[in-house]
Amino acid sequence: MREDYLLLHPDSLPMKRTSLVFLLALWLAPCTAAGASGSPGLFTLKMGGFVNAEFFHDTRRMVSAREGLVPLFPAPVKPDADGHDLNAVPSTTFSLMASRLQVSLTGPSVLGATSSALFEVDFLGTGPDRFNLLRMRHAYLRLDWEGSSLLAGQYWHPLFITSCYPGVVAFGGAPPFHVLNRGPQLRYTHHAGPLALMAALVSQSDFASPGPSPVGGSSSEFIRNSGRPEVAGQLIYNQGRLLAGVTATSLCLLPRTVTASGHQTRERMRSVSGNLFVKYTGQVIIWKVQGIYGDNMAHMVMLGGYAEAGPIDPEKQLYSYTGIRTVAAWTDLETNTRPLQAGLFAGYTENLGSSVRVTGQSWVRGGDIHALWRIAPRIGWHAGPAVFQLECTIDQAAYGTPDEHLRVRDTASATNIRLLAGIRYSF
Repeated sequence: MREDYLLLHPDSLPMKRTSLVFLLALWLAPCTAAGASGSPGLFTLKMGGFVNAEFFHDTRRMVSAREGLVPLFPAPVKPDADGHDLNAVPSTTFSLMASRLQVSLTGPSVLGATSSALFEVDFLGTGPDRFNLLRMRHAYLRLDWEGSSLLAGQYWHPLFITSCYPGVVAFGGAPPFHVLNRGPQLRYTHHAGPLALMAALVSQSDFASPGPSPVGGSSSEFIRNSGRPEVAGQLIYNQGRLLAGVTATSLCLLPRTVTASGHQTRERMRSVSGNLFVKYTGQVIIWKVQGIYGDNMAHMVMLGGYAEAGPIDPEKQLYSYTGIRTVAAWTDLETNTRPLQAGLFAGYTENLGSSVRVTGQSWVRGGDIHALWRIAPRIGWHAGPAVFQLECTIDQAAYGTPDEHLRVRDTASATNIRLLAGIRYSF
């Protein structure tokens, strides 16, 4: 029996409305004290964020997250008895959930390093039934020495390159063609001229891996039970107009501690992933390109996941695990101009299936999809703190039937066109 998890549904308690009042009070209270004196040792705060209003129309039903705010791929063609496609349902949405609040601060020297911290929230909640509730995006402290830095807290996953990601208007940074993940981590970066070498230990929180019952759905319990954080390494070259780099990660999950027949198991799911990326910043054009590979990318909001392979002990119902491999590539062109700015995103991703035969359950995003492609032209007009944006996103998904390796055969396509208009006011 297969179990497909199209979206991440982490479990958490809803936040009370009073938390917003508390946050605002905490946000505003220190301002006078911080700015009243230039004495050493006092914290200096900087506050910011934006209000983001998005209006978008889809020509058919989309598989998406956060009330359609994060588009993933078109729903498959589903004919009824009369031959009508039940998923050919257009929809229109108006959302402000991506609006954001941020507090950053610098503090006194710590161990000879400049100390700083950042806290950022938006209103997307932590699941499909928790919209318009506060969600922690980032919360970290950072120590910066002359040639190195240490970050501890919740931040972008190392596969999300903050200096080289898609500049699309739609929220999320173009998953499932590009990764979308933030998690608790400890990362150390060393700078040597134009080179930056980074090593990180990463866990999971909102963006967690799916897995079997009794936990079910997506949960950080699978990585916590393994006793091992995800390990990541990265090398970036940044000189003049050119930025290029490579990232590699290793993830270990313990999906079950007890088999379905009640026997102890310590069988782990081990996977690797990585990316290669290049960015060129010209006087007129900014060009970015990235390639991504992994054999268990569900927690990255990409195609793929993992499954039960051959049985190790049929009587005890003990299985080994195998990753469902994914490859993705995207490119983004953007004019380096103001006030008018135009851009074009193009992406492709493919499900490569498992290298071995799948004999048990699977936990996969888009398990019946062979490949996806997306083209998204955009244009924006900058006017002081505001930017007015238009984007047209064309998505096509090739659906079919998975074989014993979960490679998808005999495909038929479904296509969606999204027209999006947005206004963002930053402060």
